[in-house]
Amino acid sequence: MLKLRQLSDISELQVICEKYEQIMLKLNWDILKNRTPGSTEDFFHYDQEQLVAYLAVYRFGPNIEVCGMTHPNYRRQGLFTSLWQQAADSGVFSGAHRVLLNVPRASASGQNWIHTLRTSLNSVEYTMKLDEHGSLLDPVMHEIASLRLFQEEDAPLWARLDADAFDIPESSTMNALSSPHGPLSKIMHVIEHQGLAAGKIEVSREDKQSWIYGFAIDPALRGHGLGRSALRQVAAEEKRLGQEVWLNVVADNNRALHLYESCGFVHQDIQDYYEYQGIPLRSAAQV
Repeated sequence: MLKLRQLSDISELQVICEKYEQIMLKLNWDILKNRTPGSTEDFFHYDQEQLVAYLAVYRFGPNIEVCGMTHPNYRRQGLFTSLWQQAADSGVFSGAHRVLLNVPRASASGQNWIHTLRTSLNSVEYTMKLDEHGSLLDPVMHEIASLRLFQEEDAPLWARLDADAFDIPESSTMNALSSPHGPLSKIMHVIEHQGLAAGKIEVSREDKQSWIYGFAIDPALRGHGLGRSALRQVAAEEKRLGQEVWLNVVADNNRALHLYESCGFVHQDIQDYYEYQGIPLRSAAQV
């Protein structure tokens, strides 16, 4: 579990790095704020009292994602390479099906560093924000989907939908749902149609931003507008609360991309995911 001081330091460094390169860093704050006590998935480098480099490890089912940052004034000193080596030496990557390193497309420093490692581009993700005048917020007289909060007996549904939509093993989802240290800021909705469970959609609130994720409709019920209806209701509620509405979508998911664009979501950023294919190099270029 991260201390409040550590969370504050990470947030401060994120603001500095994002402003310097005009980028968005995907730090998964819902996970950082709810790390399991005793977890060793965060690696820090301080210069006296100031955090100047940070690397975070996130486990999603059989896969691991890595994200991090270095203060602009401390780059090309090998600090992030050292944190990467510490993570590798700690054994935190053990048992992972693949290790994916998340780098904003617009980050010159991140893109330069990633090419010092043996990696290949695995996927590209768009970060999108709902426009204030998006059609998603247009009123509809009768919604065809209804929403209710997740209940314990919905766990098998969650696991099945995660496996189908995101290739996450059902056992991994069931284990995550049973953990007493799950994200507290997450709102989990079951999407229903005429009393039949048809899908799921989740929301995580980070200050004034609401992030939609884990959005999936049962394959047998797709193509009937249930997803659009559920998305509209969730977005409208978040806007009512004064929140901005954000989401990420994989670039080659044409069905989802078309839905979001048609509803008024606008591209804000591009995130590249590189699959790691080698042993960390102690002699990697200094970043």
